[in-house]
Amino acid sequence: MDTPRPELRRVLGVWDAAALIVGIIIGSGIFATPPLVAGYVPSSGGMLAIWFLGGVLAFSGALCYAELAAMFPFTGGSYAFLRESYGRFPAFSYGWSALLITYPASIAGVSLVFTAYLARLVSISDPARPWVAASVCLIMAGLNIIGVRFGAVVLKLFTAAKVLALGMIVLAVFVLSKGSWNNLEPISIIPPGGLSAGALALALAAIIWTYSGWDDGATLSGEIKNPDRDVVRALFLGTLGVTAIYVLVNFTYVFVLGVEGVQNTDSVAVDVADRLFGTGGPLFITLLILVSTLGSITGMIISSSRIFFAMGRDKLFFDVVGRVHRRGTPAVALAAVGSMAAIYTLVGSFEQIVRYFVFISMIWLALNVISVIRQRILHPNLKRPFRVPLYPVPPMIFLTVAFGLMYQLFRENTRDGLIGIGVVLASVPAFLVWERFRTPRDSR
Repeated sequence: MDTPRPELRRVLGVWDAAALIVGIIIGSGIFATPPLVAGYVPSSGGMLAIWFLGGVLAFSGALCYAELAAMFPFTGGSYAFLRESYGRFPAFSYGWSALLITYPASIAGVSLVFTAYLARLVSISDPARPWVAASVCLIMAGLNIIGVRFGAVVLKLFTAAKVLALGMIVLAVFVLSKGSWNNLEPISIIPPGGLSAGALALALAAIIWTYSGWDDGATLSGEIKNPDRDVVRALFLGTLGVTAIYVLVNFTYVFVLGVEGVQNTDSVAVDVADRLFGTGGPLFITLLILVSTLGSITGMIISSSRIFFAMGRDKLFFDVVGRVHRRGTPAVALAAVGSMAAIYTLVGSFEQIVRYFVFISMIWLALNVISVIRQRILHPNLKRPFRVPLYPVPPMIFLTVAFGLMYQLFRENTRDGLIGIGVVLASVPAFLVWERFRTPRDSR
């Protein structure tokens, strides 16, 4: 008889999961994407409205994920939901794209942003920067191997620091009276050049990238003490909190610089801080971005490792990845994520992949939201500790925007869309080969 394998311990609470969501979402995006969005939507009212729309989309998805997380409180989040709703192959395919593209590319990208800002404080040569970024990936993975509680404490500290700092920027605008109400205009005012569906799609894609991570709280379901209650609360707290922060921060950018000022800078937060705090502003923002990116890296490493851990447990990945370290962490999965991200930083090819990150991620998010509807139809009597309020409105909002966005992104950049679809389709032969060689070994 097989000896039961050690499981991940349920030692985390609602604030740990909420800190993971906020910690992942607030990374480098809020400092980099506002100028892009302002370029596509050159209207202060329209710009703030589309940031709010991104929050509505994330919250609608979070409501759906909350129902799934309460039904299936298992480690792995999206992976577990796909496995329970559609079977082994879709779950494998999701894990395939998560391992090859979404998580390591995102971690590598944020690590390189961290290194670029670190170079403002200490001298780092251009050839050395990828190596420093790779080291950051490995170090943060190593810190999380030490222990689940230790990793959660580190993440909460990073998250608290970045939220406090962003709050200080928003508050300083009003205390110091450094902005102008003339920089704001109603949503109804259309820019002289008008707004195209393609421009709106590209702006929304950039915003979705900046909101990405709202779904990751569910990856910790297997380690949360009361998953059917606390994961739901964490999804609400994290998503609503970030939406409020993002809208307020973008309001601050526009209030201080105006839309044209936001458009014409590649360091919007630095420019705003310079206006607010004088010569100390750039240093303040540099430190904020360093803390913010480290927190995001930590959160992504934690959440992605749980996906690959769950795959190892299900024999959809190497068995060793599904083992629990003596310190209670999925050490091999953490090391695998850190190593894969480190490779991306050294190869430097992640930039192309990041451009179709949104396209690929929306495929899986949409499938999981559809599974809420599917489960309601096929299994109406299944226990649901939480139900999506106003159903089916939130799923319909999410799916309408998601499919509309994917359509526009495919039209605007068909090549990247085909590459993304190709990566997902490549999981078909990979799955067949994996199942072919796994079955004889496991049957012995």
